[in-house]
Amino acid sequence: MFGFLGNEKQKLLNRLNQDGWHYGGLPGLQWEAERAKSADRSLMRQMVKELTQDTRFGEFFRACINCGNCTAMCPPFRFADFSPRVVVQKVMHARDEPELFFQMVDEYIWACFQCYSCWEVCPAHNNPGGLIAIIKELCVKYGLSSAKKALEPYSKILYKIMTTGTQITPDMHTTIALFRDWGPHKAELAKTIRLERQAVPVESMAGVMDKSWRVDESTMRELMLIEEEAGVMSSVEATLKDVVDMVREAKKELEGKKSG
Repeated sequence: MFGFLGNEKQKLLNRLNQDGWHYGGLPGLQWEAERAKSADRSLMRQMVKELTQDTRFGEFFRACINCGNCTAMCPPFRFADFSPRVVVQKVMHARDEPELFFQMVDEYIWACFQCYSCWEVCPAHNNPGGLIAIIKELCVKYGLSSAKKALEPYSKILYKIMTTGTQITPDMHTTIALFRDWGPHKAELAKTIRLERQAVPVESMAGVMDKSWRVDESTMRELMLIEEEAGVMSSVEATLKDVVDMVREAKKELEGKKSG
């Protein structure tokens, strides 16, 4: 029996990195050493540096008292292995342990709904959702594989946002080129969508079957100019180059209409 326990203990020890298990099993501070070893430490340190230098960081991060209020209010916590408290704890220690940061950007943060319930109930006035928003921006900026995986199903939605400022439009509800995020039954529901729209006795529904809500071309040009000048294009390009290419083509087309 003691030999068995000794073997199990050795297995656990073998899973630790060369520095050992620093935090003694405190909530939210354990991390899988195998995955953390694959982190680019220099990149993680750079991302942590940019996070802490962001103008929003001082407002979003104070000091965690480990009360758990944020996790109790968190919708994703009910459905996934996710806790806002873990985010704050890992951010707190990320300067010394960039592997903690890697575990968040690798998968963890993409479970966040960005509902900011955590901010409402934190007695220390932390905003875990706000911290995650900054971290997601950094993941997109540096083209992390986790960001590409998370955003891939929403590429058409992102294109719509960047070109028109609207998130979703009626012409996106179609039986052709369905989004994975619509769910497995979308094709079945969409079979009679045109007939159902014709049955809606509202004039505003007229003509939405094959085109989006109208956005003034001058508004679109201004929006894309702001995105270019503010660095949004170059940031998104690292993760979704095809989307940025399409946005820039749309921008050229609009500029051509203006000059013509």
